[in-house]
Amino acid sequence: MLEFLRQKAQSTVIQVIIVVIILVFVFWGVGGQQGSGVNAVATVNDKPITYTEYQRTYDERFGQLRDQLGGSIPDGLLQAIGLKEQVLEGLIQRNLISQAAKRIGLMVSDSEVRDAIRDMEAFRNEGRFDAEWYRQILAGNRMSIAEFETAMKEDLLVAKVTDHLGRFAGVPDSELRDHFEYNYNRRKFSYLTFTPAAFTEKVEVAPEPLADFFEEQKEKYRGEPRIKLKYVLFPFDEMAELEIPEESIAAYFERNRDDYLVPEQRRARHILVMIGQDDSQEVITEKRQKAENLLKRVREGADFAELAREESDDLGSGAQGGDLGFFTRGQMVKPFEEAVFGLEEGGLTLARSDFGYHVIKLEEIKPLRLKSLDEVRDEIIAEIKDEEIKNLAFKRANAAYERIILSGSLANYAASGGTIRETEFFSRRQLVAPLKSDPVFQEAAFRLREGELSSLLAGSGSYAIFYVEEIREPPVPALGEVEKTVKKDFVAERSRQLARAAAEEVLAAVKEGASLQDQAARLGLKVEESPLISRAEQADADLPAPLVEIGLGLTQAAPYPETVITAGETLYVTAFQAEAKASDEDFATKKDEVRQKLLAENEDDILAAWLAFLRNRAEVEIDKSF
Repeated sequence: MLEFLRQKAQSTVIQVIIVVIILVFVFWGVGGQQGSGVNAVATVNDKPITYTEYQRTYDERFGQLRDQLGGSIPDGLLQAIGLKEQVLEGLIQRNLISQAAKRIGLMVSDSEVRDAIRDMEAFRNEGRFDAEWYRQILAGNRMSIAEFETAMKEDLLVAKVTDHLGRFAGVPDSELRDHFEYNYNRRKFSYLTFTPAAFTEKVEVAPEPLADFFEEQKEKYRGEPRIKLKYVLFPFDEMAELEIPEESIAAYFERNRDDYLVPEQRRARHILVMIGQDDSQEVITEKRQKAENLLKRVREGADFAELAREESDDLGSGAQGGDLGFFTRGQMVKPFEEAVFGLEEGGLTLARSDFGYHVIKLEEIKPLRLKSLDEVRDEIIAEIKDEEIKNLAFKRANAAYERIILSGSLANYAASGGTIRETEFFSRRQLVAPLKSDPVFQEAAFRLREGELSSLLAGSGSYAIFYVEEIREPPVPALGEVEKTVKKDFVAERSRQLARAAAEEVLAAVKEGASLQDQAARLGLKVEESPLISRAEQADADLPAPLVEIGLGLTQAAPYPETVITAGETLYVTAFQAEAKASDEDFATKKDEVRQKLLAENEDDILAAWLAFLRNRAEVEIDKSF
C-alpha cells in the first residue's frame, strides 16, 4: 500500500508543487526576465528561445520518458521519436500562444497569482501560507527565480488562452446523439483466421524456386562490414591519483550548498479502512463510522500499533503496526500528505483518500537541515576528482589531436613519440576493445569512411581518436553456405503468400454470395464469432484491434470488408452478423460523459487550428548549428 501511495502521488503532486513554486515568484515580486537571446536556439517573431530554456525543458521530458521506461532509454529511441524536435516545437508553440494572448488583451495579474498561491496546500503550515517553507523548497530544488517567474506567467497565459478558445467549442445535440450511437451501438461479426503456420506443410522446396528466391534476396545474406582501426586512447583512470586541497573542498561545498539540503521528513502510522469502487453510499458511511470509532479508541488510550495489526486493510503496513516509515512532501497522495504535514508530533487525525479512510498518527518529525561538510566530504572529493580527471584527460587528448593534425598523419604523430594502438578486423556483432562497452565509440567507428580520422571522441571512461585504416565489405555467400537459413526464409515467405491467397479467395467467394461456413468447411477451418461489442468496449474484447475496428464498421448493407484484415502475421476474413442499438436509457446515462469528451476534443481541435494559423503567419528562425 505504501508503494501505491507513492506511485499515485507522482503525476500530480510533484507537478503541482513545481507550478506553485513558479507562482510564488510572481507573488513575491522577485526575479526578472530572461536574457536577451544570447545563445538562442530559435526566435519566434524576434523573441528568443534560449539554449538554457530549451535544455531545461529537454531534460524534464527526457527524465519523464526515462521514468516511464523503467529507468533506461533504448538506443536510438530519442532519435526515432524526435524528442529534440518535439521539445523545440513545443517551446515555439508556447511563445506563439503567449504573444497572441498579449495581442488580444489576455493578461495575468498579480492578484490572480497571489490568490492561487494562498490556495495551495504545498506551502501551507497550520492552514496558512508559509513563506519560509516556500523558500526552503526553492533552495532544495535549485530553482532560478528569474527563469520561473517568466515561465509561470507564460503557463498562466497559455491556460487563459485555452480557456478563452474553449468558449467557442460547443456540442450540438445532433452531434452528441450521433457520437453516442457510433460508440455505443453494438455489433456482432463472424470471422475466419488464416495463419502462415497452417500452410507451412503445403510449401514445396524445389531447387530452382529456392535459387530464384536466394537471387532476389541475396543482399540479405551478405555479412556485416569488418573494419580495422588505429586509435589513440586517454583513459580517465590513468589520472585517478589526485590530491584535492581542503580549500577546494570547502569552496565546492559553499557553491553547491543547495545540493546538500535534506528536506523535512515525517514518520507516520495509519490504519486503513478501504473503500471499494462499487461501495454504496450506505457502505461508505458505515466505513467512515468504523474509522471514527478506531480514532476514538486510540484517543482513549488504545495501542495504535496493535489496532493497526488487527483492523487495517493495508496488510503490508498493518503487519508493521501501521508504520509507513519516513517520507517527504510529494511522496504520498495529497489528502494523506496534507493530513500528516498538518500535525504535530504525536498528533492524531482522520483523512480520506482514493483508497479509503486513514486513521493517522504522526510519530516523528525530522526538520529540513543542511548536511555538514564532514558528512559529504567523501562525496565532494569524488565529484571534484571526477571533474579534474576528465579535464586532465581532455587536455591531453586535445593536445594529441592538435599534434596529429599539425603533423599530418598518425604515423608522424607516432614518430614524434605518440602512442598508437591498433585493432584486428571486427564487425558490429564482434566488437573489440575499446568499443565493447561504449555506444559512443561504436557509433563513431562505424560512421567513419576508410582513411578518415574522427573528431575527438568523449566516451564513458576515456577520450579517444579513431582512424579507419581499412574496411572490408563481405562477399555475398554462395547458396550452399547459407542454404539452411534460406530454406527457412523461403518456407516462411511462401507460407505467408499461401495464407493471403487463401484468405483473398474466401473473401472474393463470400462477396459473390458464397457462405462463410461453406468456405470454412472447404478449408477445414472453423468460423468463430465475436460477442456483441461496441467501440466504447472494444478495448475489453479479447480480439486483435484491426479485426475489431473493421468488424464494428460492417453493416447489413455492407457485410464484408473491402480487403483481407491483417494483424501481424495473422489474416482474417470477417462478416457482419447482427446489430443492437443502444437504448434511450443508455443515452440518458452516458449523455453528460459523451458531451464532456466531445467538448474536450472540440477544444483541442480549435486550439490546434489556431496554433497552425499562428505558425503560418509567424517568423520563426531556428539556429542552423542547433
